[in-house]
Amino acid sequence: MAQSESFLENQSLLRDSLARRIRQLRVSLRLSQRDLADRAGVRQALISQIEAGEANLTLDSLLKIAIALEVDFDALFAADAGTSPDGAAQAQPRHLP
Repeated sequence: MAQSESFLENQSLLRDSLARRIRQLRVSLRLSQRDLADRAGVRQALISQIEAGEANLTLDSLLKIAIALEVDFDALFAADAGTSPDGAAQAQPRHLP
């Protein structure tokens, strides 16, 4: 069964949005890709692939990255959420129980 053009377009848009958001959050915390990878317990190459919009991520990896960035999981998908006028992201702290 062939994937529809709409699915592929949405997939590309989601990957691009996620790539920008993760990079914004990482930079706002002054973390290198290596720092984020170490915090999240993933390979630095994965962070690079994510930020290039090339990674096919698991939910586990996304959750680890959200925790490492100190944001709620859904904040990874908030398009341009928390960006200041100069484009720098403002990370929103996670709410811990």
